[in-house]
Amino acid sequence: MIRNIDIDLLRAFVTVYECGGFSHAADRLARTQSTISHQIKKLEAILGKELFHRSTRSIEMTTEGEVLLTYAKKMISLNDEAFGRITDADISGVVRLGATEAFAANHLADVLFQFSKTHPSVRLEVDCDLSHNLIERYEKGNYDLILIKRDTKTKIHGNKVWKEALIWVSNQRFELESDRVVPLVLSPAPCVYRGKMLHALEKRKINWSSVFTSTSMHGRIAAARSGLGITAIPKEMLSKTSNLISLEHAKSGLPPLPSIEIDLLQNKETMSDAALRLAEHIIFALEHEPTLKS
Repeated sequence: MIRNIDIDLLRAFVTVYECGGFSHAADRLARTQSTISHQIKKLEAILGKELFHRSTRSIEMTTEGEVLLTYAKKMISLNDEAFGRITDADISGVVRLGATEAFAANHLADVLFQFSKTHPSVRLEVDCDLSHNLIERYEKGNYDLILIKRDTKTKIHGNKVWKEALIWVSNQRFELESDRVVPLVLSPAPCVYRGKMLHALEKRKINWSSVFTSTSMHGRIAAARSGLGITAIPKEMLSKTSNLISLEHAKSGLPPLPSIEIDLLQNKETMSDAALRLAEHIIFALEHEPTLKS
């Protein structure tokens, strides 16, 4: 007997997991909560297994649900890739994309790889730079799309696609003493990371000095790793970065850092079908990334 699982049921299942509940999953998929609930029950009936433990306040995935999750993500990815390759085979051209270095390294590489697999006739030209520089070139028409870090001084707005938590890091434990000047590893101005770091320290009237400046995230990490000073990185980078420890704990004496919003801006004047499809792909892929927090 041949048994099949509907991709729509798997998509509902994965979305419930990522959103942490039926209501938010319904909003994301533009369906009613009762429809999502019915799809999960239908999937459980097909498999003969319960996938979620439900309570009035929360849901928790069962052991069988955890096993299915890995397969479900692969099946959805293959479905979308096959669909894109066949239905969008005529899409071609060049798409010029600008992005900040840390975001490109942590999240964008896999997203762009999947897009290239689905749309092999589209050539991507990707630049990594500081948000300020990207905005300047974007306004001159040099990019179709840019992914930038927003702060209060950023005058242009796009689609919010990510929220990035920042943490202080060093190669060793750090405790701030009353007369100690904090040695900082920084980006050159203007930089959103730099602005957040300095504002947090100056708000607490904590003295600081710049001991190392670099436009490169990898350069700043290397300087902090060597012990030159402390710096800030996206929290999710810590597990991928050796010989650095988080200074989030209260004993460090350092103030908490605010999160940073990542926006996607689309140049409506230069947007080709290929650029529009890439924008849709980026938004969808990041919306379905489990670590995205609103």
